[in-house]
Amino acid sequence: MSQPRPFRYLAVACVVLSAAYSAWASDSQHAVPVWKITRQRVCSGTISPYQNGQFIEYLCGLTPSIFAEEVFDGSFEGVPPYKVTFRPQTDRLERPWYPDGAVHRGEFALDPVEPFNGKVSQRISQKPGGACTLGISQSEKYVKAGAALRCSLYLRARGTRHPVTVALWGTGKVYATATFQPTEHWQRYEAVLTSSESDTHATLTISLVGPGTVWIDQVSLMPTDNVFGWRRDVAEALKALKPGIIRFGGSTIEGFEWKATIGDPARRVPFTTCWGGLEPGNAGLDEFLRLCQWVGAEPLICVRFSGKQPKDAAEEVEYVNGPSSSPMGRLRAANGHAEPYRVKYWQIGNELGDESYQKGVAAFCRAMKAVDPSIKVMGAFPSPGLLKNAGRYLDYVCPHHYGCQDLKGKEDEIGRLTKMIAENAPGRDIRLGITEWNTTAGDWGLGRAMLWTLDNALWCSRYQNLMHRHCDLVQIANRSNFADSFCSGIVQTSNCGLVKTPTYYAQQLYATHAGRYPLKLRVDGKAAADSALDVSATLSEDSGRVALFVVNPSLERQRRRIDFAAYAPLSRQVHVWTLADTGKALQRDAANSWREPQRIRVETSKATGSRDRLAYVFPPLSLTVLEVRIDK
Repeated sequence: MSQPRPFRYLAVACVVLSAAYSAWASDSQHAVPVWKITRQRVCSGTISPYQNGQFIEYLCGLTPSIFAEEVFDGSFEGVPPYKVTFRPQTDRLERPWYPDGAVHRGEFALDPVEPFNGKVSQRISQKPGGACTLGISQSEKYVKAGAALRCSLYLRARGTRHPVTVALWGTGKVYATATFQPTEHWQRYEAVLTSSESDTHATLTISLVGPGTVWIDQVSLMPTDNVFGWRRDVAEALKALKPGIIRFGGSTIEGFEWKATIGDPARRVPFTTCWGGLEPGNAGLDEFLRLCQWVGAEPLICVRFSGKQPKDAAEEVEYVNGPSSSPMGRLRAANGHAEPYRVKYWQIGNELGDESYQKGVAAFCRAMKAVDPSIKVMGAFPSPGLLKNAGRYLDYVCPHHYGCQDLKGKEDEIGRLTKMIAENAPGRDIRLGITEWNTTAGDWGLGRAMLWTLDNALWCSRYQNLMHRHCDLVQIANRSNFADSFCSGIVQTSNCGLVKTPTYYAQQLYATHAGRYPLKLRVDGKAAADSALDVSATLSEDSGRVALFVVNPSLERQRRRIDFAAYAPLSRQVHVWTLADTGKALQRDAANSWREPQRIRVETSKATGSRDRLAYVFPPLSLTVLEVRIDK
């Protein structure tokens, strides 16, 4: 005869509790370390979502790799070589234009006379003789069956009778075409091309039937589902990271003009940065700010200091935050955004710290805050001189923490900066905005591939734990970089997809599950760190959830007993997220790739504990998040 249902539930509960107690008792006999999660906080601060910041700049093809534009060098300026490399055979994303059709009958030249934009336009002329078809092509375009792409270009012509044809095609097939009849004057032409098939290696061809001459400039091909110009898949991956803040501008801002990135994209002149390459400028300031709004992240703008005056920085603040009745606000409104963006965080200069910078920042602060007193102003590299001269205006100073696997070194620096701020800007609540961090900034060449590895994700996770413990001072942190950047990006793209690196998944776990308050841990009754595992315990703002972030960097499983008595009663179901190598190769350098894009990923599970305790085994080479609900 079966038991009544309540008794069956009671019996099951007794079995679960008995198993949990038996595991606990067994661990006690075998000296398994015990963690006691206390109600004491590690520091007086709160963990800001801005610790989960991301970073976008003009660096080594970063913006072209995540912008929706499919045409490379649409203004025919030519792409200078990059000054650094990762893997030269695969670094370059660009696809060159090449002559096509009856090329022996054509004259192809980059014409400096009256280009629509930039220094040159592409000129194509037919040599004397009977009519023929010739043009230019660019390969490796991604087309999807039924998906629309907006094609635009500027044309002028002389002596032509036939229209110019734009075609997307593959082997033996034409997917979509459009025709335009150019005149002697530059004019913009546009068509929506909807491909009949899918192809990751399609070709874009612009051709004419002679005789005559045609000039071509500012060619563009973009999916119509773009997010303010950005690739939708990339924008969605960024949004899923839940970045509290996104920084725009790094080393490149000390040598380029932000005004070159606003206004009509067709009128923006391409520019080269200190890293080499060519930036078309169509991924500009407005596009960045609109992306932040779409993602739901706070923008952080880095303004140029070198060779500029305070009024220049004030103009940029007015363009972004001023009313549409102000001179720069009117320009913003004319560019399609009447409402101010209300950007709060502004960094003055990047990686600067010499005497002229220390003495010049105060004037920049005054000019910028005169335009918008509500903004938070950030200095670059912290120094006593900077704090003495500008500390009364600064809200943040911005060290960069590359080599973040030197955890003790970084913790010591935080201590030194705490003392430096107190001594040189007494009474000011100046925090740290670590606006760039990673395990390395350089290591150019093949050594840079370590940034793709599981080991890198675990080091970055340990650094996140460090920031939790120092959240009273570290409020903002932007990992460098978000995408590509010759390997440093946590997202790597192709023309039709993307791969998320292990560090992407680690940062997503922190942004999604970290509480507001860092909690003290006692190990075997002592206020000490675990000798093998790096742990951060956090409590949610409503005190209803404890989340543990546990990094096991060793090649061995690590068993621990966790005492939650300070928060009992607990929900018996403990939610678990584990980032590890599904291939279980026990290789620190295991990585995701186009061959195995999700080899290292997050897997979810549940663990069952008793009323106030849990025994858990942490896999080797893993980041584990344990989330415990507190019954109220």
